[in-house]
Amino acid sequence: MDSLNEVLLIEVDNDALEVTLKQNLSLPEELKLEDLTLFLEEHGIVYGISKETLEKIVSKEISLPVTVAQGEKPKHGIDACLWTVLEGFKGDSTEVTPGDDDKNLKQVINIPSVTAGTIVGKKINPTPEEKGVSVYGEEIKARPGKDLKLRPGKNTRISDGGMEIISMIDGQVSVEPKVVHVYPIFEVNGNLDLNVGNIDFVGNVNIRGNVPSGFEIKARGDIRVHGSVESAELVSGGSIYIHQGVVAQGKGLIDAQGEIKTSFLNQANIRAKGDIHVSKSILHSKVETQGRLFCNQGKGNIVGGSISAGVEIVVNELGNHMSTPTELYIGLSESIVTAEKKYKIQLKEARDDVQKLGVLLKRIVTKEAEGTLNAQEKIMKLRIRNSLFESNKLMQEASEQLGELEEFFASQEDVKVKIQRTIYPNTVLNFGKYKRKIISKHDHVLFRIEKSEIKFETL
Repeated sequence: MDSLNEVLLIEVDNDALEVTLKQNLSLPEELKLEDLTLFLEEHGIVYGISKETLEKIVSKEISLPVTVAQGEKPKHGIDACLWTVLEGFKGDSTEVTPGDDDKNLKQVINIPSVTAGTIVGKKINPTPEEKGVSVYGEEIKARPGKDLKLRPGKNTRISDGGMEIISMIDGQVSVEPKVVHVYPIFEVNGNLDLNVGNIDFVGNVNIRGNVPSGFEIKARGDIRVHGSVESAELVSGGSIYIHQGVVAQGKGLIDAQGEIKTSFLNQANIRAKGDIHVSKSILHSKVETQGRLFCNQGKGNIVGGSISAGVEIVVNELGNHMSTPTELYIGLSESIVTAEKKYKIQLKEARDDVQKLGVLLKRIVTKEAEGTLNAQEKIMKLRIRNSLFESNKLMQEASEQLGELEEFFASQEDVKVKIQRTIYPNTVLNFGKYKRKIISKHDHVLFRIEKSEIKFETL
């Protein structure tokens, strides 16, 4: 048969995983299966060809355009992760059914204590990758899952096999992204008041009532408030959980190194390194997270204020029918860029200090080997060793933080805003240096960056 190039057109997607056959002219009456197969092979299509589809084209059971070949998509390995004893309290908020908001948040606040010797964390090993094949028969590489080395937290140790984290004391668990701590507990059976005063504690803090305006709570571990928080300052080295929400009149600060979970925010200032989960509403607040923001239970609306998330925002309603100005920032925030600069400086300074202290220690150890050190030199040796220990600790901390930031930067390709119900006009979306102002109402849409442009698609 004469060439089919004038009759048919082959379209291959960008990933070389799908071939669509289109037609420019009517198909020849004498068209055979072998002709179509040879036509595809002449264009390099050799893998995933659907013989059944080609037969239907020849018999004119289906019309063009139609998909005639599909490759095998590569499957990346799943990264190793840390399972913790609190896993049952840390489920994905998108899976929580409406009406369960208060119940689930109360579960998070009422974290049980553990005893010494309890396994509080386990390593889940990474999975291998599965390579793909393009329609051209070429191998498509896949990424294997990254491994994870468990490291001990405060009052925890790693098991001999390196697969488990074990508590060394009786206390309450506090979880960071890759570390599990066990802290003692400071508990207030009621509202925080002048009889208790401000709190600065090395463990977890549990307030069974409210936190009024003007008070300060600082905790090395988690902070749990069973009531509400007004314009107070809560700073946690772990996570913060507030059962009855925050009404702050634009004052105060809620700042956590881990995650923050609460029922609603009204004129609040919120900052977290981990994810933020708000079960009902965020109104006229300034919220910033390096991770994800979820506000998609119940009404799940965000109105007014400034919301910043490093990876993703999932919300039911964004803005309102009165077109209240609402602004979202997705991706790199100023605080993340500042943090990267800070840890790079810390790493350089710590490395320089380690090098200088190492030289000094070598000199004094050499002198010690040659004879007896005097009292002043012995004291100096101890100080150098202590300083060297602290510098190495700072260097390790900076390296770990920069490693986490590198992983965060790598995730920027997939930053997105998911609107599960409605986004209203006068809402502004900022994806890094790109901005899009919403001028009309949209329902059930997903916004993402594609080819340096903010685009949306229907969910």
